[in-house]
Amino acid sequence: MVIAYPIPEGEIPSEDYEITVDGQTVQAYRCRVSAVPFNTVWPGYQRPLEQTETASFAYFDVSRDECETNVEAQMEIFVRRGFEEATMRPLSKTKGRYTAEGNKVSFKIGGPGHYTLETDGFHNALHIFINPVENYGIDKTDPNVIYFGPGIHRPGKIELSSGQTLFIDGGAVVHTSVTAKNAAGIRIIGHGILDNSEFFRSNEENDGQKGSCAKFYDCSNIEVDGVIFRDSSEWTLTTFGCRNIKINNAKAIGMWRYNSDGFDLCNSQNAVISNCFLRCFDDCVVLKGFVREGLAPNVENIYVEKCVVWCDWGRGLEIGAETCADEFRNIIFKDCDLIHNAHIAMDIQNSGYAHVHKVSFEDIRVEYSKYCDEPIYQDFKEMEYSPKTKTHSPYLMLAELHSYYHDILVPGHAHGKNSDIEFDGIHVTSDPGLPVPESIFRGIGEGNDTSGIRIKNLYFNGEKLGSLQGANVKIGDHASDIRMDE
Repeated sequence: MVIAYPIPEGEIPSEDYEITVDGQTVQAYRCRVSAVPFNTVWPGYQRPLEQTETASFAYFDVSRDECETNVEAQMEIFVRRGFEEATMRPLSKTKGRYTAEGNKVSFKIGGPGHYTLETDGFHNALHIFINPVENYGIDKTDPNVIYFGPGIHRPGKIELSSGQTLFIDGGAVVHTSVTAKNAAGIRIIGHGILDNSEFFRSNEENDGQKGSCAKFYDCSNIEVDGVIFRDSSEWTLTTFGCRNIKINNAKAIGMWRYNSDGFDLCNSQNAVISNCFLRCFDDCVVLKGFVREGLAPNVENIYVEKCVVWCDWGRGLEIGAETCADEFRNIIFKDCDLIHNAHIAMDIQNSGYAHVHKVSFEDIRVEYSKYCDEPIYQDFKEMEYSPKTKTHSPYLMLAELHSYYHDILVPGHAHGKNSDIEFDGIHVTSDPGLPVPESIFRGIGEGNDTSGIRIKNLYFNGEKLGSLQGANVKIGDHASDIRMDE
């Protein structure tokens, strides 16, 4: 069974694609994304639209019964412009599952997942979100349920209290900004869209409403499931000092504005992020730490798995750069597909005072494309994007300490250190002609070093790399005990 939701009246559909799934029409939405990796330190004004473009996304539900019995639905995608090359990502999930002929791409669907169709490069991509049919067991008449059904809604800001659920059903587009403070047992669920495009960054000079998609302060037992977040004014979903967090099958799309990170867990504990899709201009899944009211709780017991990540400017899976806490520990990134990267795929940049340790990146698949553009900082408003190289290869792995944010975050405070970090089962798939991507490990001073790095089962285009030199690993100052299995 396939369940599709008509686009509500007033929402402008994508004109780039016609989609059917087992003969049923699925409409595609539009979203704004970054066209070039061109960024600047926050200047007090928002990013110009000339640096952006439109992309498309579509979503529908498939029943679990069909998935479990391996019944495959057939998706037909008609691309309204001609193309020579079609690619479905992530490559690990799409091999042998699609064909391209003329202007049509056919794709076999075996179950829920997140996919991207690119034709002749990454511009004007189509993102496909396939949900499992969910019965959330919600009583829409419950006074603790804030329910939005199909259609466009503008409720203004929403602040959740303990025990409340925000339910955005399939076919709904809700223009809002959600916050919660000192709340327990709160949820944002459903397969609809939480749109933040009509809101502005909190310190942006604008008379409109201000606030990002979702911010939680000192909350516990948070659940986010199924929702599509679109066009956040800054970080998409942020937790400050929260614990017991579950984020599943959430999507972040249309993030083009400055500092539009994905999911930022700050000084938070006991979290699981699973089965999510993120295409963000800035960093995607990020763990950070700040001093708030003299306190900076540890970041610990974080598990990120089975996510698909597209980063247009910053880092894909990251710890830092803000690392104010005594410890960042017991952190696992596992079984994820990084389909596009800009600066760094997997990153630890420790600019605070934390001891970052007991961290592992396991079974991570990283894709490198010949279409990848060089990220450039914009030094002045009139500066135009002009890359120096025709091809760009982002760093694969990085663990370092640096002072870029240190004097702002914790002036006069000692730097931290990185240790006991493992990269195991990293598979790089690269277009022909691209080199083995570079990785870097370095510290900043005596006692503020990076040490105890283990690299196991690193593959480049199916070939296992057996030495640090062959893996293009660079070891900088104040880094030691960096080893790779042979």
